[in-house]
Amino acid sequence: MPRGKKSCPSCNALLGARVKVCDCGYEFSPKAKKQTKPFFKERKEFLKRMLGGSKPKNYVFEMSTVTKIFAQFDNDLNFLTKVKPPFELKGTIKYFLTKDGREYLSKKYKEFNYKPPEKDKFVDTGAKFGEDTLKKKTRTLRDFLND
Repeated sequence: MPRGKKSCPSCNALLGARVKVCDCGYEFSPKAKKQTKPFFKERKEFLKRMLGGSKPKNYVFEMSTVTKIFAQFDNDLNFLTKVKPPFELKGTIKYFLTKDGREYLSKKYKEFNYKPPEKDKFVDTGAKFGEDTLKKKTRTLRDFLND
């Protein structure tokens, strides 16, 4: 097929690459764009922070590991941007795929989201606090006539 041309599947006619409708009536549908994975920048920063600034041994595998970790915690950026590794990781973050690594991350996630129970405040309504204030009433016409 010549460069810059495409063929119509129904009539096999050669058309220009940008033609959207063939003379026979066939409509070319646009190709579906590939969806990018969300939070690429955040995943890259997470990997860099976990490795302490050193370069990963296998970048593709490490990014897939980070994607799995992000999926495990529903892309919770508040937690994932603040969590720190338990020890210095050298060249790989495969540790987080092990049982101990997953337990460490889940424990840190629970600590991060923990909210202590609020104690009920007890107010004693029987005791008085402060002094009583007496306000003078404004004198009405009826009060004036009754005196």
